[in-house]
Amino acid sequence: MAQSETVEDLDKFKHNGNEAVELAGHGCYNRLVLVACSVISNAVALDMFGFGVVLAAASCDLQLGIREIGVLGSMPFAGVLFAFPWGYFADTRGRRRALLVSCTGGFILAALGSLSPSWQVLLVLKLIGCWFSTASYSLTMAYLGECTGNKHRSEYLFVMNSMNLFSEAVTFIIAYFILPLTFNIPIPWLSITYRPWRLLTFLMAIPLGIGAVMMWFLYESPKFLANSGKNDQALEVLRKIFEMNGGDRQHYQVKALESTKSETESKPNLWKSIQQQTTPIFKPPFLWRTLQLFYLLIIIICTNNVFEIWFSTIVNSFFTSSNANVDFCDRVVANITAVPGDNGDFNCNDTISNYTIYSGIAYGFFITIVNLIMVKVAAWRRLVLIIITLVSAVCSALVVIISEPITSIILFTLLQGTAVGVGVVASYFVDIYPTSYRGMVTSLGMMTSRLVSVGGINVMGTAITTDCSLTFYSWSAFLFSGVAAALFLPPDKTKGFRASTT
Repeated sequence: MAQSETVEDLDKFKHNGNEAVELAGHGCYNRLVLVACSVISNAVALDMFGFGVVLAAASCDLQLGIREIGVLGSMPFAGVLFAFPWGYFADTRGRRRALLVSCTGGFILAALGSLSPSWQVLLVLKLIGCWFSTASYSLTMAYLGECTGNKHRSEYLFVMNSMNLFSEAVTFIIAYFILPLTFNIPIPWLSITYRPWRLLTFLMAIPLGIGAVMMWFLYESPKFLANSGKNDQALEVLRKIFEMNGGDRQHYQVKALESTKSETESKPNLWKSIQQQTTPIFKPPFLWRTLQLFYLLIIIICTNNVFEIWFSTIVNSFFTSSNANVDFCDRVVANITAVPGDNGDFNCNDTISNYTIYSGIAYGFFITIVNLIMVKVAAWRRLVLIIITLVSAVCSALVVIISEPITSIILFTLLQGTAVGVGVVASYFVDIYPTSYRGMVTSLGMMTSRLVSVGGINVMGTAITTDCSLTFYSWSAFLFSGVAAALFLPPDKTKGFRASTT
């Protein structure tokens, strides 16, 4: 009788994963997780998008033409071919472990890229390095979302995305101080001369290493542990979190977790496990939302990625044009078609126009501030997504209509503003999909979007030089279709479509 009463009393303290995280409180540990995820998010963006600045500065030293810039610029996004296994790794081995491996590998290969003797070697190192680093961004979404209570989740995802966007300013600020340097250090055994653009490449790799170190001091996602049948470990992590947030671990209310996975369940083989985690997201009730969110991610990410990689080259071409009396397209095309000579008898200049750097810094600060403001309106996610996509669509059309130089470059810069919407779509992934599929569906969404970006980056150089105006009008139509798709998201301030999560 006493034993049955004990079991009955214990059942009263059973909670699901969401409730357990909420009862762990909100404080120091949650802020540490936010800082670590923000550093990693910023580091991934530096590794990917900062590469565009590197290409503009290294084009002479590595003798890069329009084709080489396009191929190299797409390599960070080709790295998402490994997003699928990273999602599987995160869902089976843990979010924290996946982040540790991806950040460490990304840092080592990015650092080695600064010593590349040719653009072909740089291409290989960037491709393999981004197989590691690009996975970290989607993994931080899942990790941060699972370690944060419902009340602060959307807000934290917005903050993390803001730090990702701030990488634009960080990149150009570092470039402002590094690229004007004039050192040339021969390294014969590598057949290279160490120049400023190489130092810039190395400095932008360091945050990935910092992110890996920070993850050593954090715990595995308790929701992942519970979902894996490791309830005792999950409870211990929750007690530690509760204690770090200012509570007494002995007073933590959760004494047991509701089972979400049988501990005696036999583990399926790799292929069957991947099928089990992937197939449900492409079946009702998830099918419509999966297709919708994937399409929105493609529009948002592809728009930002394509124009951000080409940003330094296009804007630098715009500001260095010898003819100031022509429109945006004519000024860009006049220089962007130039290909460095191959006779080797030229003096390379690693610097890029100060106006290009100023534009990048201004945009970085602007988009970060806008995203932070969005934190205050996080409850109106659908409206936010519609507005930013609409603004980008209008800017894409107006950039070739308005001939005034400064206005046209501002419109071109604002075209990249769709990046603000990544956090919005990420919050829908966290809300809609259960823990078992969340890492996989987020990684697949990012992978699909990045793969489209690979094609977009390679096509953009040729498209602009062939018919610049048509390129921007077509992209405007592409963005307007995103506005239409966003209209069918669940209404703001309601729970909308939501699957049960644990």
